[in-house]
Amino acid sequence: MPSSYLQGIQRTFENELQIRNDIHAVSTALFVNRCPLVSRTPRAAVGSTVFTMIKRSFRSREVVLGAALLPGDEILNLEDVGALMNGDVLELPSGEHVEVIETPDIAESRIRVRRGVEGTTPAAAAAAEKLYLISNSRDGGEVDQAAIAIRPIGVTQYCQTWQHPVQISGSLQASTGYAVAPGVRTPFDQNKMDALQNLMDDMEVACYYSRGESPEVSGRPKQKGLKALLTTNKVLAPQNASAYKSTDFMRDTLERCRTNGGDPDVLLLSSNFMTGLVTWGQGVQRLTAGSNVFGTPIEVFEAPFLGGVTIIEAPLLKPYTAICLTSSEVRLRMKRNEFWNPRGSRGDAVEGDWIAEGAIEVENEQHHAWLEGITAFSAG
Repeated sequence: MPSSYLQGIQRTFENELQIRNDIHAVSTALFVNRCPLVSRTPRAAVGSTVFTMIKRSFRSREVVLGAALLPGDEILNLEDVGALMNGDVLELPSGEHVEVIETPDIAESRIRVRRGVEGTTPAAAAAAEKLYLISNSRDGGEVDQAAIAIRPIGVTQYCQTWQHPVQISGSLQASTGYAVAPGVRTPFDQNKMDALQNLMDDMEVACYYSRGESPEVSGRPKQKGLKALLTTNKVLAPQNASAYKSTDFMRDTLERCRTNGGDPDVLLLSSNFMTGLVTWGQGVQRLTAGSNVFGTPIEVFEAPFLGGVTIIEAPLLKPYTAICLTSSEVRLRMKRNEFWNPRGSRGDAVEGDWIAEGAIEVENEQHHAWLEGITAFSAG
């Protein structure tokens, strides 16, 4: 049965599919709202410190003119012809349709076309204007026609190890006046809980901001976080940054993801973005997403203008940051879920370590978006 405290980014998932241990179950419950990415994202095993993520992409629907075009020209110079093939139909800004009539010349980045097809009129076009790919047309019996190769692209990811030691002297452990949280019995137990929070915080922030480094560099591999992985739809200097509106937000997140073939259903927002939603006049509604094993409600929201996309506040994101995710393509790949490794005693000290090892995995990075660089929200 699904567990209410083991949530996918927005819904429950079958915990039999996850790598689990008792500590993992407790830590995801304790930090389900503070660290929503590492607490709610489904987990799967990985057998190596280095693994490959897959990016599959459909061919772009837009190509850019590399030189001006006159009504009588049959050769079109483009910035990139790698996505085109013989028989493609393209639409110029004027509305004219042209048909590719030869295999594109990749070396020279140009195509030969038939002008004014489908009853349209040949017209001029300026350099840097965009042509829209309408379709590919054939007679059904053509052979030996070169076509584009749709090949998955591999992206290397590194599993990171997090380790937080806990060391308490025997004298402190024996103290009866040490301030501990309700339900915590000893100074050692209190320090264990504090270290576990630090471990989870480190995992969460690394999954956002780490840039990645191979284990061959220093023996301490560092994963690539979402900011490093999401390159196609990464917006660091948005338009209207000083008066950012809800329409700007839609343009930079959901629209970008959907244009590139994604089906975004989750928004992770920094805490001050909740103020932004109010500034935009968008009432946020709390959804019933269950509670963890300690009875704490799991924080999930919706805003009507987002059309059913789930909003999750992520307190450890830097201010004015939003991450738009197609959640079915995001998971944690874990070599070792967080666990307690006791070291026993050394002299008068009691020692142990919290350890975890893994990395965020993102398929098809162009289906997700990263947004930052806003300085103020504006109504309207």
